[in-house]
Amino acid sequence: MKLTAFNYAGASRLGVLHGEQVIDLPAALEAYQQTTGADGEFIPAFPTNMMAYLEGGENAHRSVSQLVVWAREAISENKSSAFLHLLSEIQFTPIIEQPSKIICIGLNYADHCREQNFEIPTSILLFSKFPTSITGPGGGISWPEEISQQVDYEAELGVVIGKTAKDIAPEDAYEYIAGYTIVNDVSARDVQFSDEQWVRGKSFDSFCPIGPYLVTTDEINDPHQLDIRCWVNGELVQDSNTDQMIFKIPEAIAFITKTCTLLPGDILCTGTPNGVGVSREPQLFLKPGDTVEIEIEKLGRLSNPVV
Repeated sequence: MKLTAFNYAGASRLGVLHGEQVIDLPAALEAYQQTTGADGEFIPAFPTNMMAYLEGGENAHRSVSQLVVWAREAISENKSSAFLHLLSEIQFTPIIEQPSKIICIGLNYADHCREQNFEIPTSILLFSKFPTSITGPGGGISWPEEISQQVDYEAELGVVIGKTAKDIAPEDAYEYIAGYTIVNDVSARDVQFSDEQWVRGKSFDSFCPIGPYLVTTDEINDPHQLDIRCWVNGELVQDSNTDQMIFKIPEAIAFITKTCTLLPGDILCTGTPNGVGVSREPQLFLKPGDTVEIEIEKLGRLSNPVV
């Protein structure tokens, strides 16, 4: 499933992508109950938002999956479509708005290390982005001009944690993943480098666009075999594959959970490939009026204007 969060008619909704439309899950549940007369089959575990879906675990996943099966059958048989919205009719919101943690891996793509003339790291380098940096698809990227003049883009595969994880062995790591998404690790390079640590330069408000979907693990056979691309104003600036990751996702989850607990909704940003603006010749930094688009195979496309 490709789950998403959106606003429609002034209300926050949880949905599932269906072709070029979105199944409005609360509306579909109401239609199911009216059509079948069933009152309680889905209700005890049915989530009202993405965090409730993640915290609800297998019961919530089962309830949503069953409802989606019913909704798609109803659509195909022309029994009901009142719970469908065109993508153009909705406003995407962040799939997760307040995770407890956003943990990022630095220098985790071999081609990115090569473009910066860095040696391939032998250990995982972690940093964090503050949750207040999150914005959704279409959300504007902005910053105080007097603080930074070197704002960069970074296309990244995001891993969304589905259940509490502590001291996890690499071979068990996939059991703790709810799904995957797209993240733009926007970075103020001048702040990042002058601070000699990365958190402030990575955590300006709006510096973590995310979405538009949380794609469940059953749709991704291998997250390390996905094309990943980024465009600025239509110009292709990053073009790589997640097979360039140095430290794979199971190893990263095992490393992190040795020292801290991951909670449902936590986001792991797995690094960016080559082509970032600071390493280009000439350098390419974002400015108001730009548009950044990131596409990851099977995950969709995330687009954000610079305002």
